[in-house]
Amino acid sequence: MPGEFSRDKDITCTVPSGRATSSRRLAEGELIAGRYRILRFVDEGAMGAVYAVEDLSLHERVALKVIHARGASAPQMIKRFKRELRLARRVTHPNVCRVFDLGEHPLGTEPEAAESAFTFLTMEFLEGETLKEFLTHHGRLTPEKLLPLAEQMAAALDAAHAAQVIHRDFKSGNVMLVPTACGGSRAVVTDFGLACGEGLDDDIATQEGTVMGTLGYMSPEQVEGRSLTPASDLYSFGVVLFEMATGQLPFQGNTPMIVAVKRLFEPPPSPRHLAPGLSAAWEAALLRGLARQPQERFTTAGEFIEALRGATTYRAPEHPLALPHPEKHPSVESVPVMTSPGSRAAARRVVAVLAPRNLSGQAASAWLSTALAEMLSAELTAGSQVRLLSGESVDRMSRELSLPVVDNLAPDTLQRIRAHSGVELVLTGSYLVLGAADSAGIRLNLRLQETTTGETAVLLTQTGMERELLSIVLGLGARLRERLGIGPLTDEQVRRVRGAMPAHPDAARLYAEGLLALRNHEAPRAVERLERVVELEPNFAPGHSALATAFKHFFLETRARASARRAFELSAGLPREERLLVVARHHEMHAEWTLAIEAYRTLFEFFPDNVEYGTALVGAQASAGLTREALTTLEALQRLPVGEDARIDLVAATATAQAGDFQASRRHAERAVARARRAGQELLVASALLTQAFAMRNLGEHEQALAHLEESVRLSLAKGDRGGAARGIIARSIVLIDLGRMRDARSSFATALRVARELKNRVLEAEALGNAAWLSCNLGDLKVALKHTRRVKEMFRRLEMRAEEAAYDVQLGMVLRRCGDLDEAQRLLEQARQVHNIVFGDEFMEAWASYELGQLYLDRGELTLARRWLERALVLRQAQGMRLFIAETVLALAGLELESRRPLDALAQAERACALYAEQRHLTMQGRAQAVRARALLAGGEPQRAREALARARALTVNNEHVLVTAEVVLAEARVALSTGTPEERQASARELQALGLQAAQGEMLGVCLKVRLLLAELALVGGESRATAELRILEAEAGRLGYRALALKAGAALG
Repeated sequence: MPGEFSRDKDITCTVPSGRATSSRRLAEGELIAGRYRILRFVDEGAMGAVYAVEDLSLHERVALKVIHARGASAPQMIKRFKRELRLARRVTHPNVCRVFDLGEHPLGTEPEAAESAFTFLTMEFLEGETLKEFLTHHGRLTPEKLLPLAEQMAAALDAAHAAQVIHRDFKSGNVMLVPTACGGSRAVVTDFGLACGEGLDDDIATQEGTVMGTLGYMSPEQVEGRSLTPASDLYSFGVVLFEMATGQLPFQGNTPMIVAVKRLFEPPPSPRHLAPGLSAAWEAALLRGLARQPQERFTTAGEFIEALRGATTYRAPEHPLALPHPEKHPSVESVPVMTSPGSRAAARRVVAVLAPRNLSGQAASAWLSTALAEMLSAELTAGSQVRLLSGESVDRMSRELSLPVVDNLAPDTLQRIRAHSGVELVLTGSYLVLGAADSAGIRLNLRLQETTTGETAVLLTQTGMERELLSIVLGLGARLRERLGIGPLTDEQVRRVRGAMPAHPDAARLYAEGLLALRNHEAPRAVERLERVVELEPNFAPGHSALATAFKHFFLETRARASARRAFELSAGLPREERLLVVARHHEMHAEWTLAIEAYRTLFEFFPDNVEYGTALVGAQASAGLTREALTTLEALQRLPVGEDARIDLVAATATAQAGDFQASRRHAERAVARARRAGQELLVASALLTQAFAMRNLGEHEQALAHLEESVRLSLAKGDRGGAARGIIARSIVLIDLGRMRDARSSFATALRVARELKNRVLEAEALGNAAWLSCNLGDLKVALKHTRRVKEMFRRLEMRAEEAAYDVQLGMVLRRCGDLDEAQRLLEQARQVHNIVFGDEFMEAWASYELGQLYLDRGELTLARRWLERALVLRQAQGMRLFIAETVLALAGLELESRRPLDALAQAERACALYAEQRHLTMQGRAQAVRARALLAGGEPQRAREALARARALTVNNEHVLVTAEVVLAEARVALSTGTPEERQASARELQALGLQAAQGEMLGVCLKVRLLLAELALVGGESRATAELRILEAEAGRLGYRALALKAGAALG
């Protein structure tokens, strides 16, 4: 974003949209939509609040459910309500809740009330409790008491499936038990809000790869995001029956994601173990209902019931729908508790696999180095008994430590590796390819070294044909595993190791080359290689996953998401750890933060020794706006044995910065720098210095921030990370602007732009060019600013980066406002503000758009609207703790008070802005604030103090290159000279105004030009010049025509 350091742009938070949500509790007696009188509040859930109401038209009691929809979720939630109505109407059955109508109710009587209406559903009023509540209070049921309720639920599901409707969220919490007049109970299935049906345009509900529902009850195919059939509901039905029969869900875990993932890898527990009186036939039926493969389950719910009925000596009760009597609930001690999955993983040894050296030096066999490293990594990690340093981490470590390309590392090098990454074992090696391509042989040497002692623990050699490479690796791997004491591979694990590389020889070579290109930051080459891999082997999940990463590095977001989804769909055969990582990244790329958080939390709980999983969890929580949860996770990370890892401090610095706590961010970043330096992690030092500089800039410590950025750039360049260097240079340019060193900033942006183009990094290029456009705006060259801003907006559009494209709508609106195109500026700014509020939930950008709208309405003379938007911007910026922007908004409010003829209020705001800028040591902007303060003092009848403030403004801006600051000072001086100056002072002011007017005209700064012309005409009028009256009349008409109504009024007032 312009004027902001490059940060994670995936931060989302829920903010109110234009459509209201009725977050208040509706009052008894309140009339809704002129028809429904509120009787009482009933309950509240994730989708909405439910009330008992009287339908005054039909004179009967019904239930009214009010939608909860905020921000970007509102349209989808309303669509979901409509779908619930259509689908529930399609299923007419006594055991399905009837839904009657969908309506809207305005929240007020004003004309804009239609924009703040809440949506509601009316449905059958069900008095009773849910099956979930009943089981919680009373415990498990015997088969005889379970079956009558199960029959009713089965009838409801079969009716839905006959109408070609899949419920998708069947669970005990969506079954109501309603007492009947004869003392029995009616089981009623509710909440078709997630259902999907044939013939409906249900893009929300039916996208393959989208996971919706309740994790504890989902079928395996639903967890995997695959397309669903009625068999999915039958699995959920089986979970509910298991819960009724045993008193607990079939899969237990510390998080919902662990519960969901377990059903993909583990069989359900024995129901008879949990409910000893259960027959073997009932157990068989329940377990068939929970079969992992849909085709292995019952074909209908009725068939499921028949299997249970045949397994039960069943006598119909006197009242067929009688509510079962409670059974004693099993004690907590009797329920199996899952051992913390990380308790075993925490002791795993950490292994780094370095790419074997190519002894022949022939380019044709170079790809084997990466391929061998991948295959050896897959072999060693099968079974998750050791922790492997990722290929990316190995590459970063190799560059930071300048590791030699040898197959026998010296003891001091091994110690540096241990200090850097906590590695205990390093696997190195070499290979030699001999002979022609079709009959080439290969000799592979492997050496496993201890980092603590420097000794060689294992030395192995094996030869064979190149075409049998995988068999050679498996043979060596088996010997390595034996030496490490981690046990042989099972047949299933061997199959998965074979799946680590493509079977097609060309695809294997291209995959290895693609991975190497990714690690070398060559995104275009990586994309080209990996696209060919998935063409040759379309079902190779790791290829799609790597391609998603390559697309993301190349900033092709839509294509990255599509590849991530395909990897997700194909991930069933991957090892558990790798599969969970694919799932997490899929949800992360789709901004499905709740599911991404669950996946990363599951990974971290299974493998708490992997810092990367913990920091990824923090990142996902921060991106979801869950700052408190992110900080809690950080505390847990810091308590681990690896708690002194610099990566933890760095992610803490980023999270606290996002929360607006820049003091804490600076402390965490300082600690990250110190720890990374001790470990020799120089690229991590560079990243931490960049983060620390961001915090310092927001604390007003610009000179220190500049020094940190210069060191960050130097370190990045020294380690070959030119992309990181370019980001540091862009950040440095922004700080130079803060310091008023505009020309230095322009040169710095030009350097960043050149580096970005050499790297063919279109996003870096767009960031550099966009910030350069912002700088041109500050320098008064609006023609260049307009050209570059439009170009950057188009670049982000082509890169499919919608949030960034929308950000440049705000910048474009700002430039157009200063150029005088107020109508187009207003259209763009209003559109951008709504997009950032509703679609992206980006309060930083919403605040900027609101600020620019406030300034625009100030230009138009519409002071009420100007106040509304400036105050909105201030609220948002104060919530983020962005002091520079708070000061900017306060200063704008001072200008508003001046236009409103409230000089005392204007003076208070101007002095507050002066103090805020002084705290941050921002001299240039402090000078601008002093100029506004001078105008307030003059308006309040204190010309002498106004002159003193102007002298201070001049001193603070003596070397200033910011044209708007210059304009503010020159215009304020002219206003003082006009009111109290001598003829000589008025003449001097006129000369300065003429120079400013020439600069403004060259830069196409229409607003400044008009202000200069007004003051020149007023000075001429005071001096008795005959042309002044005519100029004021022309100016009054021109300003009015262009939309500058406030200035037109001033010109008219000057005429008298």
